[in-house]
Amino acid sequence: MNFKIIYLSSEKNSNIEILVNNYIKKIKHIADVELFKIHNKNKSKKNKFNIDYESNLIINQLSKNDINILIDEKGDIYETIEFSKFIQKNFLYSSKKIVFIIGGAYGFNKELNKKVEKKISLSKFTFTHDIARLLLIEQIYRALTVIKNFPYHNH
Repeated sequence: MNFKIIYLSSEKNSNIEILVNNYIKKIKHIADVELFKIHNKNKSKKNKFNIDYESNLIINQLSKNDINILIDEKGDIYETIEFSKFIQKNFLYSSKKIVFIIGGAYGFNKELNKKVEKKISLSKFTFTHDIARLLLIEQIYRALTVIKNFPYHNH
């Protein structure tokens, strides 16, 4: 099982990086995981150009052979066990890479929306990109420990 997390970020919070890297080390004992940071150098605010620009940066990193999942506030909300069952059912024995996409603050263009198989919401709350990345990586690890019956989920 292979995971990739594509995320847009303009900052680097060293505290978040420590936590994210800690989970990556744990996941690597179970599955392959890759983080891919896209730095948006375009400083324009909410407008169609910026949404298209960010979406195109992401699209350029996608492959037809991967399963692309958008982290989106309007996506499906899972409880942890449901998420682990979703991962297990759809991807445990798949050779395809599961790509989670954490995009820009103002959403995605129609072209990117067409390139994803699923949308998942992390919560009804709104998070910074760094916090969303940390929550996602922790939930991936938690789902894998549930699948592998490791003592983490209800530890």
